[in-house]
Amino acid sequence: MTVSKIASSSMQIFKLMILARLLSESDFGIIAIVLMVLGFTEIFADLGFAVGLVHKQNITRKEYSSVFWVNLLLSVILYAIVALSSPLFVAYYNEKILVSVIPIMGLQLIINAFGRMFFTFKTKQLEFKFIAIADMLGLGLGTVLTILMAANGFGVYSLVFGYLLQSVVTQGIYWFSGIKTYPISFHCNIREIFDLLKIGGYQVGAQVLDYISNKIDIFLIGRFFGMELLGLYNLAKELVIKPIQIINSIVTSVATPAFAKFQNNLAMIQEKYVDVLKLLSVFNFPIFIGFFVFADPLTLLLYGSEKMGVAIFIKILSFWGLFNSVGNPAGILMVAKGRTDLSFYWTIVRIAVMTTAIFIAGQFSIYAVAVSQSVIAFGFLFLYWRMMVYSIAFIPLKNYLKSCGLATMVSLLAGIPAWIIAAISDNLYFQAGVLCLYGLLVLLLYWLIDRQYVIKLKNMVLSR
Repeated sequence: MTVSKIASSSMQIFKLMILARLLSESDFGIIAIVLMVLGFTEIFADLGFAVGLVHKQNITRKEYSSVFWVNLLLSVILYAIVALSSPLFVAYYNEKILVSVIPIMGLQLIINAFGRMFFTFKTKQLEFKFIAIADMLGLGLGTVLTILMAANGFGVYSLVFGYLLQSVVTQGIYWFSGIKTYPISFHCNIREIFDLLKIGGYQVGAQVLDYISNKIDIFLIGRFFGMELLGLYNLAKELVIKPIQIINSIVTSVATPAFAKFQNNLAMIQEKYVDVLKLLSVFNFPIFIGFFVFADPLTLLLYGSEKMGVAIFIKILSFWGLFNSVGNPAGILMVAKGRTDLSFYWTIVRIAVMTTAIFIAGQFSIYAVAVSQSVIAFGFLFLYWRMMVYSIAFIPLKNYLKSCGLATMVSLLAGIPAWIIAAISDNLYFQAGVLCLYGLLVLLLYWLIDRQYVIKLKNMVLSR
């Protein structure tokens, strides 16, 4: 899964490097809106059945057949709702192309219904190698089609049909593999799967709120500032969030079941959670400071000279990513201690604060909106600690902040001189040299300041 995440992220960055030179800013803004709409709808298509299927150990053929048909029927209904609602999004964003793009790409809802349950079974059986291959194959073929269509002038539709092909390939693999092991019968009885629905129902509520809090900026920016600026903003956000998607997801996927094993040992939970925060900050902080220092050459390299407007958003959102990278893993504690109710309340607070801040900042400029995201992320570090971390594990604020001390010191000591030197010339080769110097300086400082920790990390990696 680690290899898959790194390979998939690398492929997505490669795809963006090419598409940024073939498509307009508004194309990326439009697809951001469509993905936001479909991502929200996809939550209801599952109805939490995935959680129930993983939890329940003995599932009969009648039960999983009922799940399949309910999922498929629900996906068709949701597709109809989304397609018929497309004129509302046209009116809200004043973009006529959405009336055709949303219904076409919305077909993903129905396509995904054929493989969704079988993907859950693969996950339950820990067949992560199979999942990784299926996902990378779908992403690869979808990327090829997208680039070919974009090169031939299909605009935003190249992204639409690329995503559709990716879904057809990935879900098709899950379908043809799963149907052999779990043959579907023409049987559907909702009463038989009510217990599965009950287990996952609470999860759906939390997912809905969490999704809204993560996408509220996309929803409002498109309305306030149009598709072109939204496209630039979203390109920056997609790049900045990559380290969290890779590093944090790998660490939390291992730490979550591990913490559950010693959930009643408060002292160990406190110690190990601080270790997790330190580990995440050691890897993430230098990356995000690097985003800030080298935003201009990164934008030129990844997106081309015509998309240089992305650079300012990368600089601003790099701090949003930095603060989120250490606020993100509290879910480990919630699962270990069974306090998912706190996540629900926290997400309500996030939505209220972020919506208010974006609405106010939106009265000034899109840059004010981006700055507000970083400022809120900083404030949330402390609020998150009080509402979540301290309430569950009673970790003192001093220990919470101290866990990031090493990474903060190294990132600043390496980042400030790199920033000064990088300002001498905007030559791409010169910037690449400064970036290498920055990376070497980060490694050297970690070694000089906390050699024992570096050795510990090296031994941990080699032992795996």
